[in-house]
Parts: sequence; C-alpha cells; structure tokens
Amino acid sequence: MKRRDFLKTAGTASLAAPLALAGTTSASTAGSMSQGGLTITWLGSATMLLTCGDLTLLTDPCFGEGDKAFKMGDPNEMFDLAKGPNIKFHRRLTPFQGIDLDTVDHVLVSHMHEDHFDQEAEARLAKNIPMMAPTHDLDTLTQKGFSNLSSLAWGEKKTITKGDVTVEITAIRADHSENPEIAAILGEGNGYWLTFNRGDWSYSVYWGGDTFGTKPVVAALEPLGSPDLFIPHLGSVGTTGPLGQISMNAGDVAVFAALLKPKKILPLHHSTYELYLEPIHHLAEALDGAPYGLDLVSEGTPVTYT
Repeated sequence: MKRRDFLKTAGTASLAAPLALAGTTSASTAGSMSQGGLTITWLGSATMLLTCGDLTLLTDPCFGEGDKAFKMGDPNEMFDLAKGPNIKFHRRLTPFQGIDLDTVDHVLVSHMHEDHFDQEAEARLAKNIPMMAPTHDLDTLTQKGFSNLSSLAWGEKKTITKGDVTVEITAIRADHSENPEIAAILGEGNGYWLTFNRGDWSYSVYWGGDTFGTKPVVAALEPLGSPDLFIPHLGSVGTTGPLGQISMNAGDVAVFAALLKPKKILPLHHSTYELYLEPIHHLAEALDGAPYGLDLVSEGTPVTYT
C-alpha cells in the first residue's frame, strides 16, 4: 500500500458553528498596495488565494460542498490499522464561496489527502494548469491527468515571477503526526516558506501544511528566521481514532508560534468540515496575551498584509 493511499483504503467530538469572525489584527481587509502588499482570501479548509500584484496562487484546492463534499477515509473513527479506515463522504459545514479559476496563475499543493485536494477540484481544474507539489505526489497527479507539474523536495527552492512580482518558494518538512511511525503511514507532505518581493517591498509567509512543530521541522525553519505571517493548520483531527492526533490543536500552535515568533498568525484547516474536531475559539484563548496579531476571518474575506 502506498503511504499516501492509507486514508483511501478502507463518535465525532462536538464542533464549533461555522466561523463568522472578523479579523482581530492590524492587517487591512481592503488595504491599498501602492508598491507592495499581499492579499489572502481563505476559501475554507486549507484553500487560499494569495494575490500580490498580478500574481495569484491557489493552495490545496477543495471545492466540494454539502454532505458529500469529498470522499476519504475517516481518521476520527476507530478502525483496524491493518485494514485501513472506512472510506466515506465527508460533510462541509460552510458554503463554498466560489472561485474564478481564470485568475489563478499557479496551484501550490501541500499533499494529496482529499481534504486538501478534493474530487470536485480534480474535476474542475484545467489539466494543464501550472501546479507545484511534493515530489512524493507527482505520480498521483500525473495519473489524474495533470501535465504542467513541478515538484519540491524538502529544502528545495523555486521562484515564480509575473510582472514586477517574484515569489521564492522553499519546501519545508511537514510531519503529519508527532509519532514518526504514523507520519510515515500518512506520507510525506510539504509546508512552504514563501517570500514575496515587489520593488523594495518584501514579505515572508510560512504556510505549515499538515504539520506539527516537531524538532526536525523547527530545525528546518531556524535558518529562515521569523516569518511575517504564520499560517498553521488546526482541527485536532484524529484524536478519537487509532492514528491519534494528526493535525495541531490550539496548544500545539501556541507552542510552535512561541518558537517561530511570527508577527501575525492566520489559522486555516478549521471549522469548514465536520472532520475538524476542535472549535477555533480555543486558539484565541490559547494565544490570549501573545505578542503577535491573530487573524480570525470568515471564509471569503480578503485580508491584505503590507
């Protein structure tokens, strides 16, 4: 069995209501970009549009809605590890805000679990759209018919340029579990360090992907310093199943952020799906009094960082 295929082969905790929070930071939701500026629009799950000048990146595309938003194994249910999880449809709790795919220049994928690249996105994305993914997932994307692919292994860098905007992308190790054996079962994934440059303006983003702040991950980040923006994945997924916790909870993010020392935090991977177990208000409580800004935004709300 391929490790990435584990969730494809075979009691949910109480959830928060769909998120409806305004930003709680000094970032502007309509800020002007005279020379620089990065606008991020969260579309649910780990799906974002990152727009700087004429360049737009789409992350971890998930477009499905309703009771059958996507199909995947359920890490929250008990199952026999030797046989794999129950494959089932998963429910989306929030409406998808929609996307104009003609505006997207490049797709950036952290890994190929279906809550990060769902069946609806697979059907809607043009097969020749430029896409960057972990080396581990190239074969899967090729089998799905995508042809304009590039890959990054941990530590590798690539640059995308459009107009006067350049973004340097560095792949960062992502550990899907703090248990190395479970992380190996779930397969390698990427986080990404993105440095946007426009004129003399520069802005750094660490998008963690499905990772914990393990010692190897922290060691990989140390040479890069502190990011302007930290984008963690939450949800505390798996805590009720045999894999154990496979996405961070609020306490994990608080510890990770204390090591990273970002200027701001924009959390993803919460509230969208029934799959996510921990309500997002736990993060606001865990970071109360912390020295960095916390953006809690509703899906579809653009936030501009300057």
